[in-house]
Amino acid sequence: MGWSYLDYGVILLISIYLRKAPFTKVEESFSIQAVHDILNYGILDISRYDHLQFPGVVPRSFIGPLIIAALTKPFTYASSIFSANSPTQFEWQLLTRAIIGLTNWLGLMYLKNCGEHALETQRLEEQEEDKKNKEEGRPVAIRRPDVNLISMGSWFTVNVLSQFHLIFYSSRPLPNFVLTLPLTNVALGWVLLGNYKQSVFLLAFTAIIFRLEVAALCAGVALLSIFYKKLNWFNAIKFGLMGGIIGMGLTLTVDSYFWRDWCIPEVDAFIFNVIRGKSAEWGIESPAGYFTHYLRTMFVPPTILLMGVIGFRNAPKNIRIVSLAAFFHIFVLSFQPHKEWRFIIYSIPPIILLGSTAAAYIWENLTVKKAFHALIIAVVGISPLISLATSFAFLHVSSMNYPGGQALTDFNEMIIANNITNVTVHMNVPVCMTGVTRFGELDFDKYGIIYDKTEDLNELKEKWNTFDYLIDQEGTAASIPFEKHPEKNWEQVSSAQIFIGLDPSVFNGVLKENETPFDFIYRLIKANVNLFSFFSDLIDSAFLRDDIFYTYRRISHDEDHAESQ
Repeated sequence: MGWSYLDYGVILLISIYLRKAPFTKVEESFSIQAVHDILNYGILDISRYDHLQFPGVVPRSFIGPLIIAALTKPFTYASSIFSANSPTQFEWQLLTRAIIGLTNWLGLMYLKNCGEHALETQRLEEQEEDKKNKEEGRPVAIRRPDVNLISMGSWFTVNVLSQFHLIFYSSRPLPNFVLTLPLTNVALGWVLLGNYKQSVFLLAFTAIIFRLEVAALCAGVALLSIFYKKLNWFNAIKFGLMGGIIGMGLTLTVDSYFWRDWCIPEVDAFIFNVIRGKSAEWGIESPAGYFTHYLRTMFVPPTILLMGVIGFRNAPKNIRIVSLAAFFHIFVLSFQPHKEWRFIIYSIPPIILLGSTAAAYIWENLTVKKAFHALIIAVVGISPLISLATSFAFLHVSSMNYPGGQALTDFNEMIIANNITNVTVHMNVPVCMTGVTRFGELDFDKYGIIYDKTEDLNELKEKWNTFDYLIDQEGTAASIPFEKHPEKNWEQVSSAQIFIGLDPSVFNGVLKENETPFDFIYRLIKANVNLFSFFSDLIDSAFLRDDIFYTYRRISHDEDHAESQ
């Protein structure tokens, strides 16, 4: 039990993913905008907070953003000193996401250490029981041959490193990752340490404040702890109610203040999405969807899932409890018609823990006597490499899916380069949903840029003539609305692209006729070609992009054209 250089590789990879895809999407907008407002305006005057103008469909809790903002504040203070001339606060967005990533990393590593502790505790208990039986003259319990699971922690870290969703989203301000996942990992870690009552309390507390679907995980832990005689019904209900009631009191107090109305956000969301069935408007799927599609997508290749049976046979009771609770959580959420992978993300670490137990068992104990044994060991060792390569491909594609953030960045660079001040730019809803945040806006005192995000059509029509720039998805100026001669009033100045597919044909013709790959590489080296840059550019060219958002500059008004005719 402890920390290794491999564990620090997880936070390094989270940072790399963060830097590769620094923007955020609409699902992350509440948390990132809330952190922005807390850092810039404090908590005593919330009149300028973004959520009052764009409240969303249901309220979300401010408790997570408050804690993340408090942890980020010292770093933003230092950043403001060393980057005093920075035109935007985008560095603050990166710092905020880095803090979120740090909390998720700590939660994952805590779960790993607790898993190692559970294995060591089981070994010591078995040794103590055998010693006691010998001293009292009783027969020693008949056990299966001892197995070595010492590398389980390392396998857990390796499998986390290669898991795309955990690494890519660990730094993202989705409500599922803003303290929710770290707290569920801590709670599951407490089960591994034998603290069952505290675990039920923390899971219930987390569910009522951050994400109510965690209640299914809480129920799973409670029921399985009772089944394995680690907890009784009275304490399970008692500590579950305590966590829920204390959490409810906290969220009612804090969030009612920020939303200026009495509310418990997760209860409101549950009523809206589940009781009233509004989540179905975002799409519905088969009850088996999580098992037939989402888990298969999240584990490529599915080696971890397939090794679950081996892991379960060799795992101590506490690892069995958390892994079965994970599958119970997924099973319960399967009854909800609308499904998203992030709703079951809390179950992924314990599933990885179970698979890593199996990997350790195979790696440490399987003797190669047949070709089949060698194949199994090879599959266990190669699977994380395949998963990591797949993750990097997913990362590259995902980094191209934030065109709104790129469009805003390009606009800001144009403003700075041309020393433009005191203008208004309108950004439509799709642009704002794919990367635009208030952290990315230029300093108003210096540039005077107004970033308009009006959504109501009537209000938008009234404001239209006041806009100097537009960022939207109209491919030609002629299709811009609310004007008689938009093609004469606007000119396109830039565009932002999005990923649209793959084109493997770019690899055709790279090799000359009868040329082997070794001959090809030798030819490149002989020509002094930078191999890394060459292959990076070649692979990148296989990822197709197309324009989706366009930035326009106003050059005239309809009235001007009417007067000139």
